Amino acid sequence: MNHLIEEQAQLTELEPLLQSLCDQGGVVAVDTEFLREKTYNAKLCLVQLGIGEHQYCIDVLKIHNTSILVELFRAENVLKLFHAARQDLEVILQTLEVLPKPIFDTQLAAAFCGADMQIGYGGLVQEVTGIELPKTQSRTDWTRRPLSDEQVKYAGEDVAHLEELYNDGLENLKQQNKLDWYNAELETYYDESLYIIDPETAYKRMSGGMLRIKQQYLLKALSNWRESAAQERDIPRTWVIRDDKLYDLVQANVKSEQEIIELGVFGRRSATYLAPQAMDVIRKTKTGDSVVWRKVEPLTKSQKSLCSSMMRELSALSTQHGVAQALLGTRKDIESLYRNRQSKKLLKGWRETVVGKPLLDFVRSEEGSGQ
Repeated sequence: MNHLIEEQAQLTELEPLLQSLCDQGGVVAVDTEFLREKTYNAKLCLVQLGIGEHQYCIDVLKIHNTSILVELFRAENVLKLFHAARQDLEVILQTLEVLPKPIFDTQLAAAFCGADMQIGYGGLVQEVTGIELPKTQSRTDWTRRPLSDEQVKYAGEDVAHLEELYNDGLENLKQQNKLDWYNAELETYYDESLYIIDPETAYKRMSGGMLRIKQQYLLKALSNWRESAAQERDIPRTWVIRDDKLYDLVQANVKSEQEIIELGVFGRRSATYLAPQAMDVIRKTKTGDSVVWRKVEPLTKSQKSLCSSMMRELSALSTQHGVAQALLGTRKDIESLYRNRQSKKLLKGWRETVVGKPLLDFVRSEEGSGQ
């Protein structure tokens, strides 16, 4: 049964059930609905909880005291079930200031057992239960009120089958002896730095190896300034300045605010106040002695061919172990392993045995044979 909780009094009535779950322990299915197009952080609109045969859609835009949800998400004896958990964890942490733990991610479990890494909730529900879920509200605006009956039904369905997926996923992981791999991967989800961006490290999103050293320091400083500006105004960073325009600004060697305005890297309205800020950052930026990004030379034709062979080997390992290829590694991971013979991802934990060492052995064999 589906319940819309849109008033504080309704959540107060629900509180004894949630408190009992916190006290006694158990399992709760969780999903969120949010909107992220116009704000820096995603705007949390709805939190859905599945408890037994009931689904509770809690309207956090209308209910302001959500302390019982914080307690529930923090309770170590309550297992929180998600599908594709990372975005939900991000918006919950940013809005309610709590990172749910412990969790079970049904998408991740399915990927470890051979499903596509991006298998959707509806697809997995149909595969496991045979039930086909409607997709009519998948692009709805969850900030609009009142919520329609169709929206509430759709939101409730998103947690209605999670416990079935959990039971199926857990059993598959045990049967395939992959529970340790899964648990090790899940531990990475509890790193809060994944979900909160420090403006001082925002430059790490960028790539500046092709720039001169002075331009690299400008790109670092301006990237960090952009992140701070976006956070302060609660807008997407691209609304301050897009990546391509940021590179244009860095390479233009501007000397004045007017030159920045004429360069056209900001919108017409925002340029009047952003250009002075950017110019101030440029004037204050000092060039250090060491590079920020090292230049990465493009792979030769033969090197690209070898990396493609490594990708085929990765695909074979994916089939051999029954694990989604994208979960094992990406083309970027492969090229990094080839270039450096090191990898923080492929040569760590369960991946080292499953893919890292076999791929290194494959490379050495190919190079030894003169291929």
